[in-house]
Amino acid sequence: MNRKLLKKLALSGFVLGVATGCSGMGKMADAPSRAAGTPALAAKSADKARAALEAGKPSKAVGLAEAAVAGSPRDAGFRALLGQAYLNDGRFASASAALTEAMELGATDSNTILSLTLSQIAQGKNGEAVSLLTRHRDTVPAPDLGLALALAGDAEGSLYVLGQAARAEGAEARTRQNFALALALSGRWAQARIVASQDLSLDKLEGRMAEWSKLAEQPNAQVRVAGLIGTEAQQDAGMPVRLALSNFADTQMAAAEPVSAPAVLASADPAPVADYAPPPPVLADAGSTIRSVELPMPVRTKGGVVPVTELPQPTPAGEMILAETAPYRAAPRAQGEGRIRPAQQQALELATVLIPKAMGFDAKNPDGWAVQLGAYDSLAIAKEKWGTLKKRNNMLGNFPASSHAATIKGRTYYRLTVNGLASRTDATSLCNQLKAQGQTCFIRAMGGGETIQWAAKAGSMRLASR
Repeated sequence: MNRKLLKKLALSGFVLGVATGCSGMGKMADAPSRAAGTPALAAKSADKARAALEAGKPSKAVGLAEAAVAGSPRDAGFRALLGQAYLNDGRFASASAALTEAMELGATDSNTILSLTLSQIAQGKNGEAVSLLTRHRDTVPAPDLGLALALAGDAEGSLYVLGQAARAEGAEARTRQNFALALALSGRWAQARIVASQDLSLDKLEGRMAEWSKLAEQPNAQVRVAGLIGTEAQQDAGMPVRLALSNFADTQMAAAEPVSAPAVLASADPAPVADYAPPPPVLADAGSTIRSVELPMPVRTKGGVVPVTELPQPTPAGEMILAETAPYRAAPRAQGEGRIRPAQQQALELATVLIPKAMGFDAKNPDGWAVQLGAYDSLAIAKEKWGTLKKRNNMLGNFPASSHAATIKGRTYYRLTVNGLASRTDATSLCNQLKAQGQTCFIRAMGGGETIQWAAKAGSMRLASR
């Protein structure tokens, strides 16, 4: 990314330390190739690619960087440079492929990690981006790490990292501005304004907040990241297959050790029969094992008839034992088995009590209790946050939501609430379940006089399958 774009982004409030070309690639991309037998043409193409990026010509830089990688496929710096070129040209899938392969070859500098993170965020792979940043949290500077986590949707993680960095002795203005932007992206606009005002005049502060508001309202991840780096997202089929790292396996083989002694082969001569032939079979002595048996002559009657020997009669069976005819009895259950678990009890209560009551909420006459999820500077931000929170927590979609204005110390806020809860106990139960899932909230009573400016109906109830 050239210096003009960096200056433009800094003025608009984006101060993540990601750059390309000679100003930001660092030692990894600027170093000469260390791959064995690298053609000189590859190094020249890489130099021209860096110059093109510096001049703000990412499309030209892509062609030159591809030539450098083709000339030296296993050079980590050239692949990192190619990933930077793809990123600045708005080709996020190609950038992810090139930067991932660069890291496989050893490119683990903070600039490569941040660039890969941005390309993953642009493709909606926030989980992979957060995982990548977590694994390299000791490599990436805290101001960049915190803001990247915010862009990836990890609001709590980003605020923790940036809060510690901003309060550290000698913290720079860029760290405080990153902290302010992270607060804004998490919906804490009042706190963001206070932190940002430490380094900006009033007129610049208003401009900065307006830029951040546009950034927060942009739902398309590709458009958001493309706007941050000063480019336009393109249709991207991926990096050319001919440049894939899998096509260029490492051919450096270890030298074969010399054979210290000739191999000894087994003799081909047949083995002596006396040593290996089986012994002859031993025959039994027929004289000692075979003997004659004399059978008695049958006794005849006076008429010369041989009587038929009576066949033996079977022994009569004893008393028959019949199977027990008593009905089957199940084994006794262990103590505590069969009881409803706490999580099952909460789900049952949610499905049978809280949600049916909430479906009866009347936006024209709000009453009962509500769970407030946040307060924002505009109605549009409140609507957007409701959509985001529903995606993170499926349970929220079962309840109606609304937003109404509240003026506090001369300033108007738009509260985002989950409505239709009949009692304080119901509201507390729902809020506790949300807190257990990481959502901040508190309960409030609806007085009936609130002017609902926006309301969302409860969605169809969805229960988890067994």
